[in-house]
Amino acid sequence: MKKLLLLSMTFLALLACKSDDNDMGTDDTPPPPDPNTVQLRNNANFGNILTDAEGMTLYFFSLDSKGDSNCVDGCKASWPVFYAEDLTLDDGLEESDFGSITRSDGDMQTTYKGWPLYRYASDNAADDVNGDGVNDVWYVAKPDYSVMMTLAQLVGRDSGGVETNLTSTYEPGDEQTFYMTDANGNTLYSFVNDTNGVNNFTNEDFSNNPVWPIFEEQLQNIPSILDANDFGSIDVFGRTQLTYKGWPIYYFGQDAQRGDNFGVGFPVAGIWPILNPDIEIAPEPEPNAVRLRDNTTFGNILTDAEGMTLYFFSPDSKGDSNCIDGCKTNWPVFYVEDLTLDDGLEESDFGSITRSDGDMQTTYKGWPLYYFINDNAADDVNGDGIGDVWYVAKPDYSVMMTLAQLVGRDSGGVETNLTSTYEPGDEQTFYMTDANGNTLYSFVNDTNGVNNFTNEDFSNNPVWPIFEEQLQNIPSILDASDFGSIDVFGRTQLTYKGWPIYYFGQDAQRGDNFGVGFPEAGIWPILNPDIDVAPQADGATSYDVTNQGATEYIFNGSGLSDASNPDLTLKRGETYEFVVAAPGHPFIIKSVQSIGTGNAYNDGVTNNGAATGTVVFTVPNDAPDTLYYNCEFHSPMTGTLTITD
Repeated sequence: MKKLLLLSMTFLALLACKSDDNDMGTDDTPPPPDPNTVQLRNNANFGNILTDAEGMTLYFFSLDSKGDSNCVDGCKASWPVFYAEDLTLDDGLEESDFGSITRSDGDMQTTYKGWPLYRYASDNAADDVNGDGVNDVWYVAKPDYSVMMTLAQLVGRDSGGVETNLTSTYEPGDEQTFYMTDANGNTLYSFVNDTNGVNNFTNEDFSNNPVWPIFEEQLQNIPSILDANDFGSIDVFGRTQLTYKGWPIYYFGQDAQRGDNFGVGFPVAGIWPILNPDIEIAPEPEPNAVRLRDNTTFGNILTDAEGMTLYFFSPDSKGDSNCIDGCKTNWPVFYVEDLTLDDGLEESDFGSITRSDGDMQTTYKGWPLYYFINDNAADDVNGDGIGDVWYVAKPDYSVMMTLAQLVGRDSGGVETNLTSTYEPGDEQTFYMTDANGNTLYSFVNDTNGVNNFTNEDFSNNPVWPIFEEQLQNIPSILDASDFGSIDVFGRTQLTYKGWPIYYFGQDAQRGDNFGVGFPEAGIWPILNPDIDVAPQADGATSYDVTNQGATEYIFNGSGLSDASNPDLTLKRGETYEFVVAAPGHPFIIKSVQSIGTGNAYNDGVTNNGAATGTVVFTVPNDAPDTLYYNCEFHSPMTGTLTITD
């Protein structure tokens, strides 16, 4: 019985063991993977850094820019070599960035972007970074340096190909110099002729870029010895170049290998220095000889390098200076031999003349340039409008004014001096030109806003070309509200006081005004502020009226183009049509400037208050001198109607 009981217990024990064995055999959880041999870890102070599999920080040594290790003998005790035979990498690291070298002592060493990798003996635990910045030559290994620092012998190569060891002051000699490279150990340079934020080397077509390629890196991370505030970037003909302390940064095309620094000797030593924290801030550029400055009253104006305002003289429309003798005392001549220009100015617009007194003078768009004696400081503009003949020099005049003798040329080619009334005689007449001094004309058979000369096929346009300028700026003696534009068979012609404006095809030179005599005197008058408003055409004057939101009526037609809430002058006895297309904005002619329908002026008015349709107004002879148009609902949408005989 005891024997049977013993056998039963043994059997149960065996079953239990077998059950335990089965339970262990069904655990399918895989063992944790080995950590990658190079990890990318986020450090609270340094961001993403490279570590070994145990999280111990890896480092670069500045002296290794050529890709060989210069940490030998006793250096290795403090900076042990890192080598991983079976390289595995964390996400974010590229295998192509890694390599290995055989060191001079026979050991193998792993490299990253060509830089040999080291540990630091004083890092005692994972994520320690105690080695960064040691002696200014050791830096934590990071994947996203934009630049690096190296310490190496400078070896310049001159324009003849001769190589010479150079010191940090670019004298012949042996010295380890501290300088900047890109992330791959390629030397970076500055150019002594550059100024702060200005690349004075690269051609617009980049034809010389292979010699000194611009450094187009976007700044990310930098060694801890550098200050990110010292870096910037500039636009170089549409491409972005990194700067350091204002110096634009370049490569040298003949540096074929990482660590080469031949550029310090080309074409002679010191023209293309290396960059390091000891370099002085780049000098500020000399101000350009002609500057474009924004004046609070006049907008963009031309000044000299010191900001002193420059001027045009109306009688100079032919391009010669008429300010001579005593005039020069008040209006000194401006001349610069070495012309440099601010952005926004074109070299082709400038020239120079030899004056009748033998002096040289700079011109802009053919107009000689002057100072004014009573401008005492930069940005003073005390000379504009003096005598109605002196105007501040601006780059964007659409028209100019001149004072000159009219010389008409009739249909037979006979030239005759004419007065301002187009009678034979000598007189200086004040009239309008384009920005380049070419005379502008009106045509006596035109009416207000109506070109009655130009053929639909423009076959006669070469004789009297329409003036197709878009109005920008005008001399201060003129009023911008006197200008408008009209559509001439799909092209836009500028008008002045309702008169369509033309050139004369036979005016071959700036300052010519032969058109005043063609085909006989008085048919094609010049334009100046004394000219009467162009007469209205027979029948009703018509305006197309639309709206811009709830703030503006927009008028077109009869000399107006996209005019916002314009004031109009209407004549008693004449008829005006307002073709309104402004839904929600009823157009009402009123005796009081107000919203609502009260005080509507209905005498002679048909369809007053239309938001869509034509309002016709035949002005009664007893109409008051002032009326208004108003939107029924929105007070900003209004204008004044001045009633005249």
